[in-house]
Amino acid sequence: MRKIYGSLLIIGLMGWISCSRSEKNVEQIFQQRGWNFSCPFLASDSQGHILLTWAGMDSSGRHSQIWIARFNRQTLQLQDVAPVPHTEGVYPHGENLPKLACASNGVWILAFGTPAHHSSNPYAGEVKYVVSTDAGKHWSEAHPLVNDTTSHDQRYFSLIPFSDNRFFIIWMDDRLKTKAEGSTLYFAELSPAKGILYEKPIAYQLCPCCRTAMLYDSTKHALHIAFRQIIHDSIRDIMHMVSFDQGQTFQEPQRVSFDNWVVDACPHSGPSLADYGGNLHIVWYTLGGGWGIFYARTTDDKLFTYKQQVSDFNMSAKHAQIAALPDGRLVIAWDEYPLHSTTAHQRIGLQLRDTDGKWVKTWYIADTTGDLQFPVLLPVSRHQLFIAYTRQQGRHSAVICRTWDLR
Repeated sequence: MRKIYGSLLIIGLMGWISCSRSEKNVEQIFQQRGWNFSCPFLASDSQGHILLTWAGMDSSGRHSQIWIARFNRQTLQLQDVAPVPHTEGVYPHGENLPKLACASNGVWILAFGTPAHHSSNPYAGEVKYVVSTDAGKHWSEAHPLVNDTTSHDQRYFSLIPFSDNRFFIIWMDDRLKTKAEGSTLYFAELSPAKGILYEKPIAYQLCPCCRTAMLYDSTKHALHIAFRQIIHDSIRDIMHMVSFDQGQTFQEPQRVSFDNWVVDACPHSGPSLADYGGNLHIVWYTLGGGWGIFYARTTDDKLFTYKQQVSDFNMSAKHAQIAALPDGRLVIAWDEYPLHSTTAHQRIGLQLRDTDGKWVKTWYIADTTGDLQFPVLLPVSRHQLFIAYTRQQGRHSAVICRTWDLR
């Protein structure tokens, strides 16, 4: 990746978190005059780098593209920043953010959403992707994910690497089985060289504006998928489904929790998954049977524990993310407005739980000048992680990436 700092203003801050902590806190603010940055996503490659991608749109709303930054995992220092070629037209959306998947052989796929100009639906989207075969040095032209002309809307995808030249992807699609409300969930194997090798619908009547989640548990050879589904035309609860044969077949979707949230609207807040030692952990947002962010886990990939409250009893707490630390402890992040305040900005909640999912500690990241939204997480060590989020200040937004010491 070539360095293009130029007009891209990167503010780097380093300082001791406290006298008793041995690691330094590093913060980078990515902003550029005339541009709004948002939709951060964190990944890592086989060389030990931490990778941050985000979307930018200029103030005119006519130009947009994706950027990528690379950090040294040992020093936590920013190494380089560059725009990703052929990503022009990306549509920045915090719930449908661009996602990067890195295989161990240096093959990367970056998928992103754009407006679907061929659809009569003004809100329709199209998923595209670019490929790098040399760990981000060069990128292919953008390819459409779906070539079926009967598909006019693809959004809310999840992408993961499975092997050096095999990637799995899921997305919501408007190719419907019935006239009932909701989207169809498609699963596909994506080849960097050949595109989609096969695709198939695996679930129906998904809540059409909530992100999906997918991960592969190598200890059980289990491919896990989670999403919000419309049940009985009125309930919007979180579902989980699993495949033990690399997506050839899937078990029937099961409810994670019987929240029975009846709502005639889209929450715009999907689930997040993490795994460690064969245990699957999930967090989600609901206003059914409680308000805010909740946590549950399963040891048999079927039955989940009774949900635990993560956030305070706060209906504004959304966009939860969960990650497992190298020792199996869990970190959860979300955004929210503080309770009992009509003037405070959105803040980020950050919570540590033990290996059994029991609460340990909660922190908050706040900014008196703007709203903090859509956090993403990437563990660095047993005691430290990277967290990135969007800071919205009026009409201007920037991406902030920082380390956090969990001790």
